[in-house]
Amino acid sequence: MRILVIATAAAGLALNVSGFIDDTRIVRWNTLSGQKTQLVGHRGEKAFLPEHTRASYWQAALEGADYIEPDLGLSKDGHLVVNHNEWLGDNTNVASIPELAHLRTNKTWIEDGKSKTVTNEWFIADMTLEQIKMVRVNQASFAFRPQHFNGMFDVLTFEEYLQIMRNVTIDLGRSFGVIPELKSPKLYNTGRSYPRYYEDRAILAMSHYGWAKISKQIDASQHTDLRLAPLRPLNGACLGPSAWQSFDQDTAAYLSRHTFTPVVALNQNFPWFFTPKGLDRVSKYAQIVSPWKDFFVTGAEAYFKANNITWDPKEIAQMGGFIKPERLAKEIHRRGMTISPYTFYDSHQSMSYLCQKGVKPDSKSGFCPKDKRDEFFYFFDQGMDFMFVENIEEANVLRILYTSRLERDQWEGI
Repeated sequence: MRILVIATAAAGLALNVSGFIDDTRIVRWNTLSGQKTQLVGHRGEKAFLPEHTRASYWQAALEGADYIEPDLGLSKDGHLVVNHNEWLGDNTNVASIPELAHLRTNKTWIEDGKSKTVTNEWFIADMTLEQIKMVRVNQASFAFRPQHFNGMFDVLTFEEYLQIMRNVTIDLGRSFGVIPELKSPKLYNTGRSYPRYYEDRAILAMSHYGWAKISKQIDASQHTDLRLAPLRPLNGACLGPSAWQSFDQDTAAYLSRHTFTPVVALNQNFPWFFTPKGLDRVSKYAQIVSPWKDFFVTGAEAYFKANNITWDPKEIAQMGGFIKPERLAKEIHRRGMTISPYTFYDSHQSMSYLCQKGVKPDSKSGFCPKDKRDEFFYFFDQGMDFMFVENIEEANVLRILYTSRLERDQWEGI
């Protein structure tokens, strides 16, 4: 389904300074706070522009994202840089740069408790910032994504991302949330001066720019080379909220202990996570739970079987068994945590649910989304507090349409 027009009541809709329609109507949502679901721009606005670029982040802000996400890596010389993968070959022109040809290699590291090997690639951990800055970012090669911005933008540092976020806050007159994901901590901490070098580097940068308050001492003496730029004055603007993300549960717990910033526990590979006792464990360090979206539709057991992920049936039974998809949101909220499933794609792209490939959903309703409206309204009904989205404009329109439905239902219920 493509969203071509906005068809909703004009009352309660305000044209924001940044140019998107901000829905100010007061209705009760099913989220933990009762407020509307927050839209997270997945890698900026990657539906139209090369991901994790200056243009992608600005476009996400202009389209009204509530949060804008960077993925972090760490260069050989200790600079935090923004890129989704730990390597650069997938979405850049690195292969065409002769001066970098000698850096192409293979690498193995531990991720989600398992060994991961990637071959014939240019790894961020092996490159200096000077070398990384030679590279230009390209759009993913989907036919429906514009390719004419390829080669225009360099790979950003985390500091440049934070500067952009302060700038859009000041220049557009609206607060935006920052939500960095720390990719592969075990890889990026290898060979560093101490085991949490990568995490502390990120904490110090976030703290300097006003999005993290340090709650437990970290070893700043190991980061005397970190030179962060003076801050642009906010001039009355207010910084938005912030959160950390990590698939590495040890890193998530570390960030929770060392800052007052909420932590997003990402997961799609650990079966114990989707049991009652698993959620009890996660609630001790995470404020936000972020599973792959199909856990709320097809369900945990079907997902793990389809992806050849094994589990100990006795252990899962002792932890309360897999939570059914229609109960998962309720069980997360019951423990005081909010929910941020990923990823809700542009409507030109497949939604990627197992039930659309013939796998029977493990729910009483048997729900399987037919189109993007069907998908979004189901997740809004479930009470998702955040959603990682691509094509933020579409997502914002669907949120407005859902608000109109809530408004009507709640008015009729008075």
